[in-house]
Amino acid sequence: MMIRTDGAPAPLYTRAPRSPWWEIIRRRWSARQDRALVLRGRDGLLHLHGAREPRPPGAPGPVDPATAVHRSAPVPAALGGYDSAYHVRLDEHPATRVVALPTVYGTEPVDLQVMWWAHDPVQVVRNATIDGWPEVRKDLDQRIRALESHRAAQSAELCADDLAAELAVPWPLHEAGITYRVTGAHDREMDGELRLGRSGGGTPNSWTPHHREEYAFCLEAVTGGPAALAALWLLRHPDQVSQVLDWSVGHQNLLRAPAGWQDEMAGLLGHLTEQERAELSHLVRDRLLALGRRVPPARTAPPSAGTPGGAHPTPGRPG
Repeated sequence: MMIRTDGAPAPLYTRAPRSPWWEIIRRRWSARQDRALVLRGRDGLLHLHGAREPRPPGAPGPVDPATAVHRSAPVPAALGGYDSAYHVRLDEHPATRVVALPTVYGTEPVDLQVMWWAHDPVQVVRNATIDGWPEVRKDLDQRIRALESHRAAQSAELCADDLAAELAVPWPLHEAGITYRVTGAHDREMDGELRLGRSGGGTPNSWTPHHREEYAFCLEAVTGGPAALAALWLLRHPDQVSQVLDWSVGHQNLLRAPAGWQDEMAGLLGHLTEQERAELSHLVRDRLLALGRRVPPARTAPPSAGTPGGAHPTPGRPG
């Protein structure tokens, strides 16, 4: 996926609207340094009249006009001998390349800020490079895949800082006549999202939905206790099954769920005798009837002291 930061791309070079000799005179009197003049001779050869390349971002000092632009054609004649002229843009073109970096929880989108420019105007016209971004994107993707393969061979993950550091130097594409470099990399912001806050403390400024999913996952694992953490460790280290098994056997007290009052009550009832259980059942039935609850019909009452056959004594009437 590619996102433009400068809107619709303008052509990298255009054919001059006037005759070549008029463009030569006009350039001699012009102070513009953001474009080059390329002339086509009657023999079909291209000539660079002269231009200056803009200073790359971060480069100290002024640019030397004599060596700023790579010249791949001989110096043209004074005025005559040309049938067409071309204006080649020398300004810098910003663009953004979105890269989905793999992580243990999925993919994380990262914005790569790219700057590219024409370093060889003659080759731009010769190669008909109307828009340099497709060439830049193709080469950039190849270098990113090579970096990812190199990191994978070292059992390491590729992060945004790695991309910014490895691709910060200029990368010339001589066939297209352009050069590019990566100027920065950061977590991708959601469209229409304005992020406020200070860096250095609390949650990160790049608190994206992906980070929230990671947080929810970790919170669930920690809340699940040692059993969930042991399962997560086994997921990340499947070759350590025996170690996880030994730890589980030696820490059953941590893996067993804590007993509640229901479990304690069930254990207490399990130690009662048959007579104690029957008496307790009768008491509970009477209590439920007093509360107005519907209960099953009473079975044979348990025998009690002083009552043959377990029958309840009939209370005497007052005399």
